Amino acid sequence: MDKSARFKQSIAFIEERLYEDINLGQAAQAGYTSLMQLYRDFYTYTGHSVKEYIRKRRLSGALGLIRASQRPLAEIAYSCGYSSQQALCKYVKSATHMTPLEYQKSEAIGQVTVTAETIPKTLRAKFYHPKQYGIEQQALEALHFLIPEYPGRIFGRNGQQRDGLFCYELAVEYDADLLDRLADSTFQEIKVAQEFSSTFAKTTVRNDEAEIGLAWDYLYLKWLRTSMFVQDDGRYFEEYIYKSRKVRKLILYLPVKRRTDYDKISVNFCAGLEFLVSSREGDQAEEEASAAVMNYISWHTPEAISTVREFYVAQKGLSYTCGVRLEQAIELPINSGLEVMRVAAGRYAMLECSSCSDRGVFIALLDTWIQEHGWSKDELPAFTTYETGGQGDPDAIIMRVWIKLKDVKNG
Repeated sequence: MDKSARFKQSIAFIEERLYEDINLGQAAQAGYTSLMQLYRDFYTYTGHSVKEYIRKRRLSGALGLIRASQRPLAEIAYSCGYSSQQALCKYVKSATHMTPLEYQKSEAIGQVTVTAETIPKTLRAKFYHPKQYGIEQQALEALHFLIPEYPGRIFGRNGQQRDGLFCYELAVEYDADLLDRLADSTFQEIKVAQEFSSTFAKTTVRNDEAEIGLAWDYLYLKWLRTSMFVQDDGRYFEEYIYKSRKVRKLILYLPVKRRTDYDKISVNFCAGLEFLVSSREGDQAEEEASAAVMNYISWHTPEAISTVREFYVAQKGLSYTCGVRLEQAIELPINSGLEVMRVAAGRYAMLECSSCSDRGVFIALLDTWIQEHGWSKDELPAFTTYETGGQGDPDAIIMRVWIKLKDVKNG
């Protein structure tokens, strides 16, 4: 297992316990590495310390709920690992300069575009400083002190700590004269990087540290998870956009490549399926709806339990409809609290996965695929089915996400 794969296992350990007290020693063990190496790997792969990563991930989750849900702030605070509603408000205000209500009403992160870019030949130089906050500005000021008339492009990214000092790496367009001027300065480890081309996901943000952090979180934690792309080899970086000798905006670059999940997406005609379902609403809606169906079958048709192979889940807000596929007709007594639901026949886009991953991510991925391929969605909500392998292989579960398409494909 290579270093990157081990680090991903440590990340997975942290993500599974994100809103709990995380034992970082165990996180390191999950990736078969030492705690000190885990600290170093975090700077290498994310540009943040472990604790800073956890803090930003918790805040990102909370901000997502604040913007997209109607849950009370106190509930969001406790579910995201904060000690109180006041603590959540403090962190939101510190990061966004807005109250939670103001953030909820504010505009979302700007548009993300994916393009092939050629990055010119550059000189890369590392700048070290005892404080991480504001290190980018310190590095830029040092550069302009040395080369006040520099007219070219400037790129930057976080570097790895050394001897207790934080690092920020700047890159400027190659010029032999610049190499001499950077030598024997506050910059260290000066290297020449050749021109290269790659595909990047890009977004532009104002030169504000909070906005920049939130934009990177959006790229990594939301956009990337539901886009057609995965992160490619290579590190992220930023480009500084100047106006009147001041940095006004930054372009964020994330190297990406087209994801292979699309091989598992197909368009199929479904003749119509029948499910015995129950609907519930609230925090435990999914568990309660599933239990209602299984309890009914256990009580009224216990012999059918062993033949159940396919389960159904659909969500709308805090309301869930859950059930099992019927192999034969069934008559329900009045006031059973259940219903026989027939999925409409027609053409569906379907994504199949051999794991029980976050279905919300796969619904968003399938939705993107539909748009990219020129289809139009029907008004029916997306739903998910889980097919088990039966007694012969109870652990083999196939998850399928379904979205109904309109009958005519757009030109």
